[in-house]
Amino acid sequence: MPAPKQSVSYPSWLTAGVAAVILLSLAAAFQSYRSADAYARAYQDPYMINAQPQRLREARDYLPDRAQVGYLSDLSFEVTAGSAAYFGVMYALTPRLVTRSADNHEWVVGNFSHPLDFAAAGRDHHLEVFKDLGNGIVLFRRRAR
Repeated sequence: MPAPKQSVSYPSWLTAGVAAVILLSLAAAFQSYRSADAYARAYQDPYMINAQPQRLREARDYLPDRAQVGYLSDLSFEVTAGSAAYFGVMYALTPRLVTRSADNHEWVVGNFSHPLDFAAAGRDHHLEVFKDLGNGIVLFRRRAR
């Protein structure tokens, strides 16, 4: 025959303490959510990563789907904006493999933050301008030797 169940009674101060910990934890979680939500609303996409697929839409039409594509930019990889620009191009041109080098690739995508002589920038890497797509996006092609 099973033993009869005994009810356990905890002191009221212990029950109140556990309830206070639960309430404070819920309040902290809610405050953390509010802070993260406010930050996300204020800084939605500071490096415009989500705008890159539209910006590079026309370039995708010219590049073979499985190509390895070089990358050329006036922004240094050493600064956050330069790295973000590169990763944005990688994201937008998927499934193509975009490498940081403008050398040894038939196709190179140029991503420039301000107007400059794109032909001269390409010549430094033995490239010729294939198509200036506007908005700082230029497609280069390796020059025949």
